[in-house]
Amino acid sequence: MIKMKTLAGLLLVMGAIVSFGRAGWIAVKAELAQILIKQAWAETLESGKNVKPWQWADTWPVGRLVHPNSNTDLYVLEGAQGNSLAFGPGRHANSGELGSATSVIGGHKDTHFAFLADVNIDDALQLQTRNGLWHPYKVAAKRIVDIEESALQLTLNEQKLYLVTCYPFHTIAQENSLRLVVELKPS
Repeated sequence: MIKMKTLAGLLLVMGAIVSFGRAGWIAVKAELAQILIKQAWAETLESGKNVKPWQWADTWPVGRLVHPNSNTDLYVLEGAQGNSLAFGPGRHANSGELGSATSVIGGHKDTHFAFLADVNIDDALQLQTRNGLWHPYKVAAKRIVDIEESALQLTLNEQKLYLVTCYPFHTIAQENSLRLVVELKPS
């Protein structure tokens, strides 16, 4: 009986080690991805060309977004599909070029766009575009939209920036149609 308890305990400890090892590996990959994305952005600024952060990537950095109040510094990736959003916020492919037209950037509420929970009207954000220029923006509005009931209601043909994430924050709901839309205007 004692041997059975010892064996069961040993199996539980081994299972915990394997689980923590996998979680640690995911964290290491996430940190490495940010380093590679930062390097790709530096090469993009230098060359003016799209530079993938790793050879098989299906995205590349197209901008850098800074919110000084929350000490947030993010690289914006091309595309807002799930495989891009795993590594950072993504520019919706159907929106305008960053810094020059109406642009939409999406991100996950529990990772890169978690800072949006505490963003206030008139907060300053800076957007760096691939030409190296910094574009100052101010938060003009924050609203919650149920995408099953209406569209996001974005103003097109103006130099605006929209940051979009799921809402509410701090929930684990899988099926959620609410979105937080943060509208920014050039300042």
